[in-house]
Amino acid sequence: MAGSGTNPDFPPVELDALQRAVWAAIVPYRDRLINIAYSGGTDSTALLFVIASLRSRMGLKLRLLHVNHGWNEKSEAWAVHCNSVSRELGVPFESFLLGSDPSFESHPPVFAGSSKEARARDVRYRWFSEVVDCEDVLLTGHHLDDQAETLLLRLMRGSSVRGLAAMRSEQTLDGLKVVRPFLNVPRGTLVRWVSDKGLRVLDDPSNNDDAFDRNFLRHAILPRLCTRWPETAKILGRAALQFEDTQMLLDEVAAEDFARCRFSDPSSYLFHLGVVSIEGILGLSRARLLNVFRFWARVCTLQSPSERALREFIRQLETAGPGSSPSMKLGSAVFRTYQDGLFLVPCPVRKNASKPAERFWDGSSVKIYGPDIELVPKRTVASGFRAALLSDGVIELRWRRGSTRVTPLGRGPQRHTLRKVLQEIRMPPWERDRIPLIFVNGEFAGMPQAVVDQSYRAGAGEAGLEIHLRDLRESCD
Repeated sequence: MAGSGTNPDFPPVELDALQRAVWAAIVPYRDRLINIAYSGGTDSTALLFVIASLRSRMGLKLRLLHVNHGWNEKSEAWAVHCNSVSRELGVPFESFLLGSDPSFESHPPVFAGSSKEARARDVRYRWFSEVVDCEDVLLTGHHLDDQAETLLLRLMRGSSVRGLAAMRSEQTLDGLKVVRPFLNVPRGTLVRWVSDKGLRVLDDPSNNDDAFDRNFLRHAILPRLCTRWPETAKILGRAALQFEDTQMLLDEVAAEDFARCRFSDPSSYLFHLGVVSIEGILGLSRARLLNVFRFWARVCTLQSPSERALREFIRQLETAGPGSSPSMKLGSAVFRTYQDGLFLVPCPVRKNASKPAERFWDGSSVKIYGPDIELVPKRTVASGFRAALLSDGVIELRWRRGSTRVTPLGRGPQRHTLRKVLQEIRMPPWERDRIPLIFVNGEFAGMPQAVVDQSYRAGAGEAGLEIHLRDLRESCD
């Protein structure tokens, strides 16, 4: 830690500008393991040696993480160099061969342009997430020029405001805490610092290949912009911060709109990712409506729908007549409609699952895939199914409703079709297909959490059995 009389939250005055930037960025995490993304290039070399210069003073625990892309004949030598540097500094080292990831098997490293960059980034960060504990932190050497390039790239790809907010100095990606201490530091400052220290850096020839979108911007576009506007990188960096503020405001508006349109009691019996009133949400302006859908997808960690697909789905909602049920798939979930409700429902745990067959049940907890539910019995008194009837009878689980009839409690002796009862309690059709019917000795006894036939319901003082439903989709990725 800092010397006697020094506040460890503030960098000592004798530190240089890069040391102060790193100190300020990592001081909240000084008691955690600091993982450094290290390629051996100028940016990550500057980051590594700046942190190493602060290690004893701040009492830091460090580890280097290196990704070997395997795209260059020198890739293995670069990995050896990075490992050698780690040994010289006495810092633990871990490396990963990008081509060893299964997602690259059908896509060899010859695809051009941004798709290769994007795929490599996804695999890198997936590996980082696997090896970095959620309590620890990952540091990267991204700098101000990277921020400018990222903003221009996303502009050219037609990104939303969220995309234009570009990188953040601190960000959590799928549970991985990422810190970028140099995000306000120009690339030239890092180059000079490394040169002044006489440090060896690796030169990846692919960084000079303008077939990559980022390299094209770096070599052909940004230099020309800087000849006209010397502060281009700083200006674009400020713009990215303003886009971030704008996105925060959009999120606040979306959260308020979603809460205003949300059903407080949607009559849903299984897990869902939210339900809103169709009338309420269609009452929003078009811009706010699109904003709510994007917000909804994001808070559920689903990929945002394309502009075209979203506008088409909204058109279907607006023109839907009686009996029509517009839907839209969204990654691992799907939007479904029932009455005035718009539900976001998880997709099945197992793809192409067959419809469950009739089965005997012994009354214990059981997981059933296909409908993806678990039956969880709970002993009660004067509620649920009459325990004695269940224990003495042969219990079957069935999914075909057919012309099943039931006498609900408090409805007199008249029997009603199960379909009508489920419509009255407003159970969505896709949930009716997933919840089994309970038959005892061949007679319909009830449907968990929905209805129990009068003749099978526990009376006053009688031991009962409530059959609760646990949706297996709630815990799946």
